[in-house]
Formats: sequence, structure tokens, C-alpha cells
Amino acid sequence: MQAINHAATALILKRKFPSAPLFGLILATEAVEYLWVGLNLIGIERTVIDDGMASVADIHLEHMPFSHSIVTSFLAAAAVGLAVLWRGGRAASAVATAMALGVLSHIVLDLLVHAPDIALAPYFDEVKFGSGLYAGVPMTALALETLWGLLCWRVYGGGWKLLGLMALLALAAVPSYSANVNVGEAALGGQSTVFALTILLQMLVTSALLWHFARERRACPAAGRLAA
Repeated sequence: MQAINHAATALILKRKFPSAPLFGLILATEAVEYLWVGLNLIGIERTVIDDGMASVADIHLEHMPFSHSIVTSFLAAAAVGLAVLWRGGRAASAVATAMALGVLSHIVLDLLVHAPDIALAPYFDEVKFGSGLYAGVPMTALALETLWGLLCWRVYGGGWKLLGLMALLALAAVPSYSANVNVGEAALGGQSTVFALTILLQMLVTSALLWHFARERRACPAAGRLAA
């Protein structure tokens, strides 16, 4: 799923849990992906990119049982929630819940669009899960992702600049999702390290932009309390 739409989940969580810091929620929604980048760079997890890559269908997240398994995602979410509780006590229970949900949201959203490449748990990866949209109909996956991001924007009451950012990033992603509008993704062919670093840069930039533009909101109740 596009980084912007993973991070957009933080908007719904911020609406539901106003005391949670927005930037912390954004980081939580992408925590799994930051782990994936690191494990790819040191060779513990592996991504295979077909020669002449034309779309995301040619990117195979072949081995990622530590960052993107169902069990490890639940454990990571619980660990983050407990860490917040340990530092803030019972008064931080709402923030802890929001942060845990942010971490867990990543794997839930990936299951909706990924090829079957998500293991149940490390060392239990004979059967893998995922809707298969990336492998079969990537443009449908992009549409679904974009609709999720727009829903998050709507629930949060985001401003028009944030909407424009999300629309622009959706359009910019079309060449990566459609083999018919390819503009040179083949340059990444076989270079999983370059791909991982590209994803890292995308996450850093989109997270910062989302946080920046989310401070401007359309008129709605509690707008002042939600800004963070």
C-alpha cells in the first residue's frame, strides 16, 4: 500500500483519540515498513524484482516473515502499547491504544491488497495470505488504497491542501501500478536494496508532508483539540 495511505490511518486514529500525538501515530502506522526496510538492507528479508519491471505485479516480497507476519504484527502492536503505558501510566491508556492500533493497521491494510506473501508467523510460512490484488489487478489495488486515504481525510476533516497532496500522490503512483503507463521502473530491476531505500525515502517525505498539511483542517467540532 502507498505510504501516504498507510500514514493516513493516523488521521482516523487522531480523530478517535485526540490526546494521541499525530506524528507519533503516523510513525506507528509505518513502523512495520521501517522494520522491513532495515531487514531488507541487511539481507534478513528478501525482495525479488523481475527484470524489465513494468508494475508492482513484478515486485515479489518473497521473504518477510519478521516484519510482515500476522503474529509479529500483533506482538509489535502490543509491545508499543505496553511501552506507552509503562511511560505514561493509566492516564496514557488512550494513547497506548491508538499507537497499538496504528502499528496493527499496517498489516491489516496490506492483507487487503498484497499478493499472498504475508506469513502467519516466522518459521510458519508454508501458507501465505493476501488478497492478490497487487499480483492480478494492481490498478484496482491503487483505487482501493486511494479510497481508504480519502475516507481517512474525510473522517478527520482535513484541509484542501491535504486532499490535493493525496490526489497528487495517487496520480503519481499510476505508472507504478499500470504496465500500460510505465515510465521507467525497470531501472530498479533486480536491485532490491535500491527499492528498499526508495520506499524509505517515500515514507519519510510523505509522513512529513501529511503531518504538515494535517494541521490545516476544515471547520468541524473540536478542530482546535485535534491539531497536534
